[in-house]
Parts: sequence; structure tokens; C-alpha cells
Amino acid sequence: MDRELAGRTALVTGAGRNIGRAVALELAAMGANVIVNTRASAEEANAVAAEVEGLGVRSLVVVGDVSSADTIDEIMERATAEFGGIDVSVSNAALRPHQSFFDTPYEDWLRILDIQLNPSFRLAKAVTPWMIERGWGRIIHITGPDAFIGVPNRIHNVTAKGGLRALTKCLAIELGPFGITVNDVAPGILATERNDESHPQISPGPVDRRDDLADTVPVGRLGTADDVAYACRFLASPRAGYYTGTVMCCFGGMWNVP
Repeated sequence: MDRELAGRTALVTGAGRNIGRAVALELAAMGANVIVNTRASAEEANAVAAEVEGLGVRSLVVVGDVSSADTIDEIMERATAEFGGIDVSVSNAALRPHQSFFDTPYEDWLRILDIQLNPSFRLAKAVTPWMIERGWGRIIHITGPDAFIGVPNRIHNVTAKGGLRALTKCLAIELGPFGITVNDVAPGILATERNDESHPQISPGPVDRRDDLADTVPVGRLGTADDVAYACRFLASPRAGYYTGTVMCCFGGMWNVP
């Protein structure tokens, strides 16, 4: 069952590093051609694409911010020309500034929603005609504990992730009759590359906090990008056809949420 997605095409946004890169490689290992999207770094995107092709499938790189309708249009135009359409869509693009409610201007609020929530709606509108035509599709949103619990200094991110959870449930109901499943994968605290200014509670500073954080996780370690990718692998597979509207929590037992 290793090549369960042979002949299909997957899109992964925010795929230049960390979770996105790991998901892109997992789907490629399943036999899917992969569209690698990043907001800014063509170098990172091309490196991931080379790894994807090393797994015996084709890749396509689209550098652009998915908060822009023009980027989504480009993704769809090139995907249609190269592969016919997109069978698996993974929304992973994110930006998480560390700002209190009092320090968050409305423009920043809109910017985060436009990166983390609104593109998932636009992508669903764009990819579903092909999925409906084929009677099969997988849509996966990367959320996190922010989709379930309040977090200080992240009001825009929490709202966006909570919105994604609600979007997933609604899409699952409307798209289920067409053979399309829609699910979330929620990463907990991961040992990944981070912007220290955006994650002062996690990233190393004068005192390295990572070991202390690992001690708070019941399984005794921080998560990895691969842990998240393994969840996406299952939800993208034909075997996951009865899973829809759900969330797979990669928390290591740290949060008890639905």
C-alpha cells in the first residue's frame, strides 16, 4: 500500500520547510505528484521539489503568498496544465506573530486571517470541481491546539485556527456525498525551525526552554514534523474514506481536547 496515491496530485502550501516539507515528502512516497508552494523562498521550494522527484514522482513549484487570489489562480492553472487537477489539498501556510490583543492593529488581524483561514476557503472552491468530477478527494487543514483553547498573544491565530476547525466540519458535510473527505491535523509543540521572536515561550533564549517543555508532554518529548506528516499520510489515503470532519491531534497527550 506504499504507493496508494499513484497517479494522483497533491498540493501542499507552506511546503518549504518543517511540517510542509515533511508532508510533501510523505505524499510523494505514497506515489503522488506534489505541487510545492512557499510564500517567499524559491531556494527552499526547489530543494523540496528535488527531494520529491527523488522519490520517483513529478513536482511543480509555485512561489507566492496564498493570501493572494493570484497565487491560487497560478497554482490551479499550472496544476491543471501539468496534472489535470489536484486530488489532495493540504493547507499548511501560516504566520504566527506574538502580539497581545492591545498591540494588534486591525491590519495585522486581517493579515493573519488572510494567510491562515481565507486561503483554505478559496482553495476548497478551486480544487473541488476536479475532485467532484473524479468522485474522490482529500482536503486537510493544519490547525493546532489554538483551534480549541485560548492562547495569550495569539488572538488572530487562535481565531483563524478555530475558524479552520469550523470550516472543516461544514465542508465535510457538503462535500461528503461527492467522495471528498475534509479533516484537520493539529500539531502540538514541535521541535522545528522557528522565528524566536514569534515563539518566545518555546524557542531557546538565554535559557533553553525546550527540555523543560518536553518534560510537560506525557510522552516525554516534543513532536516532530514527521509526526504530523504521518497523520496527513493516513488521512490522504484511500483507507481513510470514512474519516471526515474530524481532527487528528498530534499533542503527545499534552492537551485533552475533543
